[in-house]
Amino acid sequence: KQWYQRRVRGLQDLIQKSATISDTLYCPPFHGMSLWQTPVLRVAVEPKNPAEIPQLIMGMKLLNQSDPCVETTVLDTGELVLCTSGEVHLERCIEDLKTRFSKIDIKVSPPLVSFRETIIVPPKLDKVNEAIVEDSSGSDGLSAKAHTTHTTNKNSSFTLQAFPLSEAFVNFISDNTNALRCLVNSTLFAGTTNHTPAPIDEHTDFKIEEFKLLLEEYLEEIPVHNCIEKIICFGPSQVGPNILINNIERYDRPVIWPGSDSENRDVTCLWDYETSVIRGFDLAVSSGPLCEEPMAATAFVLQDWTGSMKYEQAEKTGAPIAGQIVSAVKEACRQAFLKQPCRLMIAMYKCEIQASAEVLGRVYGVLAKRQGRVLSEELKEGSGTFVIAAVLPVAESLGFAEEIRKKTSGFAMPQLVFSHWETLQEDPFWVPTTEEELAHFGEMGDSGNLAHDYMMSARKRKGLSTDEQIVVSGEKQRTLKKNK
Repeated sequence: KQWYQRRVRGLQDLIQKSATISDTLYCPPFHGMSLWQTPVLRVAVEPKNPAEIPQLIMGMKLLNQSDPCVETTVLDTGELVLCTSGEVHLERCIEDLKTRFSKIDIKVSPPLVSFRETIIVPPKLDKVNEAIVEDSSGSDGLSAKAHTTHTTNKNSSFTLQAFPLSEAFVNFISDNTNALRCLVNSTLFAGTTNHTPAPIDEHTDFKIEEFKLLLEEYLEEIPVHNCIEKIICFGPSQVGPNILINNIERYDRPVIWPGSDSENRDVTCLWDYETSVIRGFDLAVSSGPLCEEPMAATAFVLQDWTGSMKYEQAEKTGAPIAGQIVSAVKEACRQAFLKQPCRLMIAMYKCEIQASAEVLGRVYGVLAKRQGRVLSEELKEGSGTFVIAAVLPVAESLGFAEEIRKKTSGFAMPQLVFSHWETLQEDPFWVPTTEEELAHFGEMGDSGNLAHDYMMSARKRKGLSTDEQIVVSGEKQRTLKKNK
């Protein structure tokens, strides 16, 4: 009779975001909370007093449980990272962390904006709209860009080639993550002989089959016969927007798709060190060569594998080579990636601004200053208010709402929602080389390269090497004071 006075305790270690609690197993679970925004804005937090780190960790755990749009992680370097949906959301989370959950003074780093690394089809025009002359060797841009790497003991070698996928492939994988997880759990996916596929029901089988048909459309441009049946894994973490494909003729491994063909094939034909190859691929796509950010929309084709594939072959060499294979595959993937035209992908906000006609010019000025792009402009019926739809890079959104309110004296109200990932068409390694480019941009490329600036800022933040010159033109110092 007094059920309203009862409280459940001790579940904070068992429930991550949401759960259904019932006294009977026949109670159907309630639907979990859905994310209305994707967390893309990250900051590193630490207590002002190092002895209060346990309180901060517990406070971040409580914040993660209370807010469905928050992600908390601990990096390999030991940094505590808080990932939120936007600038206003970040301010609210920091305030809650200080006053409600941790109740300590904390220090917050500048926002860490996420990027993605990808490759594109080689462009046919340069920055001054001149045709790019292909190499006279007769190879077509993609077919001759494979890379071969050997293990440290020279016992094995791997040849991989990178191919670009469409930009929509990233959103496709993000929308079908559940179907991909079902595929990982239900098939021979990890390349191990002791992996027991989980049983699947009719509904799950239909979802996987539908996912396979849609995926096949994105892989049409990869020059591998029957490419959909030769997929080894996805990455990173087996559910990312990158694919590893087997194109070794003598390696007939079982397909990952559930069905009669995969169930009747002998799993002992798997090469023992395939797990090391998958691990190397996963490490490579988790941190790309440009600025150690995850790769996206890239397919790696394993063209050749020579040396040790079985444990018996490796025992003859007298040295463990699993770690060497991981390092070799990782390096082969990174070098094959660099042989293609590299680009950065940036997170984009969809921005909706309501403004009066008097301040439209100022709104456009702020958007242009921050690399924004106007999609549409409509007048609300029965009022003098314009509704502007635009997209804005997340990296340029810091302080955007405050600046636009200042410029328009409060007559414009922006609303930011995460939209998609977009590829920057600028080459981060571009320098003027032809006569036309030197005449237009100058020897130093003074017009600026936005992709290069993003890449260098990320590398500098992570402690990687940069091309920044502290002293551009050093001269001998002298003083006007006469020595007595």
